[in-house]
Amino acid sequence: MEDDSLHHQYLEFKGFITAPQDLVKVMTLCPIEHLRKKSLKILQLYVDKFDAEGKYTLFRCLLKTSNHAGVEGYVIQNIKNQIDLSLKRANDCKWFTGPHLVSLLDLVLLLPEGAETDLLQNSDRIMASLNLLRYLVIKDNEHINQTGVWTELNKIKQNFLKPLHTGLNMSRAHYEAEIKSKKENRQASQNCKTVCSLTVGGEKMPNMTTEMQLQVLHSALFTFDLIESVLARVEELIELKIKTVADKNIGGQMKHSMS
Repeated sequence: MEDDSLHHQYLEFKGFITAPQDLVKVMTLCPIEHLRKKSLKILQLYVDKFDAEGKYTLFRCLLKTSNHAGVEGYVIQNIKNQIDLSLKRANDCKWFTGPHLVSLLDLVLLLPEGAETDLLQNSDRIMASLNLLRYLVIKDNEHINQTGVWTELNKIKQNFLKPLHTGLNMSRAHYEAEIKSKKENRQASQNCKTVCSLTVGGEKMPNMTTEMQLQVLHSALFTFDLIESVLARVEELIELKIKTVADKNIGGQMKHSMS
C-alpha cells in the first residue's frame, strides 16, 4: 500500500483508532528495548499510510491520549513535517495550514499545567514545540500568513511563551536551592559517600551518593538552559519580523506623504 493512500474514514472504525494507541503503550511501557523501537517504526508506517485528514485526526488523538512527553514530542515533529510538505506544494493542504492548523497548534503551543508544568518531565514536548514555532516564524511570511501563526501570536505568547519564562525561573530557583542544600549538607557531614534519595522530574531516583545527586541536579539545570536558549531565539525571530513589518509600514507611509 502506498503512502497517503488510506482514506481518513477508516478511522471511524474503532480498531483503526485504537491500533496507534496500543502501539504507544508498547513504546512507553514495554521493558524490552527492541520492541519499543519496533513499535515506533510501525507507528510511523501506520501514520504515513493515511491521507492528510487521517494524519491530522491521528495527531489530535495521540496528543490528547498519550500522556507521555516523548510521544507528544514525536507527534509534534510529525506535524512540523506535514506543515513543511504543505507549504512546499503549489496548492497547500487545508489540514496543515489556516484554521485547521490553528486548532491543532492550540494543543501544541501551550504548557499542560501552565507555569506549574514540570519542565524536566515535559522537556521533549517543550523542545519540539519551540522548534515548531521557530520553524513557523522563519518559514511563514507574515503578510501571507498561510499557517495562521501571525494572527495567533498574542495567544501563543500568553499560553506558551510567558508561562514558560515563569516556569523556567521557578524551576531553576528550585534546583539551584537543592544544589545549595546538598553542598551544605555535604560539608556538614564531611562524608561524600552518604547515600540518600532524590526526586527529579516527578520521579524518585534510586539511592545515590551526594556527588551523584549533584550531577543529576546540574544536568537538570543544563536542560533548562537549553530550553531557555531556544526560547530566546524564537522570541528574537518574532521581534525581528515584527520590527521589519513596522519599518516597512513607516517607510510606506513616508513615501505616500511625500508624493
